[in-house]
Amino acid sequence: MSNPRSNARAILEKWGIKNFRVIDKEAISEITLGASILATGGGGDPEIGLLWTYKVIDEGKEILMVDPIDVPDGIQTASTACLGAAIVLTEKPPSGEVLNLAMGRLEQYLGRPIQATIPLECGGVNSPVAYAAAGELGVPVIDVDGMNRAFPELQMTSWVTHGVHSSPTVSVDNRKNVTVIDTGDDDVLAETLARRVAMAYGGISWIATYPLTGKQVKETSILYSQSIAWAVGRAVMRARREHLDPIGELLKSLKKERNVEGFRVFSGKIVDINRDFGSETNKGFTLGSVTVDGIDTYKGQTATLDFQNEWLNLRIDGKVLCLPPDLIAILDSETGEPIRTDIMKYGYRGTIVLIPAHERMRTAKGIEMFGPRHFGYDLDYVPVEELNSDRR
Repeated sequence: MSNPRSNARAILEKWGIKNFRVIDKEAISEITLGASILATGGGGDPEIGLLWTYKVIDEGKEILMVDPIDVPDGIQTASTACLGAAIVLTEKPPSGEVLNLAMGRLEQYLGRPIQATIPLECGGVNSPVAYAAAGELGVPVIDVDGMNRAFPELQMTSWVTHGVHSSPTVSVDNRKNVTVIDTGDDDVLAETLARRVAMAYGGISWIATYPLTGKQVKETSILYSQSIAWAVGRAVMRARREHLDPIGELLKSLKKERNVEGFRVFSGKIVDINRDFGSETNKGFTLGSVTVDGIDTYKGQTATLDFQNEWLNLRIDGKVLCLPPDLIAILDSETGEPIRTDIMKYGYRGTIVLIPAHERMRTAKGIEMFGPRHFGYDLDYVPVEELNSDRR
């Protein structure tokens, strides 16, 4: 990095913050599992982010998470993340050196140091990466993100829909190529350029993006999104240990943490997968659709889902039951482990769960930017609670 840093505790002491949480291996495992479930089939392989975060902890670098409300208005924050097709990520995992380079170049461009990290989304890679980067840089991580789910495009955040922007974004690859993208308030153009850079890099890039002040973080983020993911992961891990129903425990956790009803709507076996082969390198996404035949009480029914890195919509026997930005998760019925779009195979069995999107993602601007019509569906957005009102 360009400047020597204090450790995260010294930064929090300077800010007058005494209330924080130390993130150890157990905590980051629970957070990552919860984030992977909320990632709606995307977010990449959690082992990639977890192993790097474990390494940071093993090196004695502390990872501290703070309440967003306690953060000073004038500090500078930024997000570190992976951008591109998740399926390519297994061949091109990150290194601390690459993300340090991205954050260092962003600091140079801004002319001020990054004082905290903010996770971009809930995802198996991008959630733990923000924690690992915080430990590497000696700064705290803030209990927020920009989605409380995963989405395929850079501009699909509560940040943009509430008036702040992704520029400047620094994009790097593991050969240390660096690209600075600054499109001002045109976040769709920033996404287009960042995607093309990732494709030129071979399908994946590592970015430092969304340079927000502390005030902007508080006013535009999904507050306490990391605590929500942590609670979800903790509930599912407890269900595994105590031989409880992981889907039921997940739904109870969401009710307790967010006061929202999730829906268990289908159980089945994947019988057909249509992938847009080559889309990872020519479009920068993993694209396609999947067909699931019902089992047990759902025998005789058929579910179909489309995906663009993440699950986009769900139809059961032709009836639409979920549209973006609401969340779709296919989970292993025994373990609660998410079945991701990049690893699913013919014959996989799972339970489909639907979750309402956070209210900061359901604004009129949000529905315009990442609702069904943005993804090419000739459908108006209807909240998942209304589409499943007969399942309460």
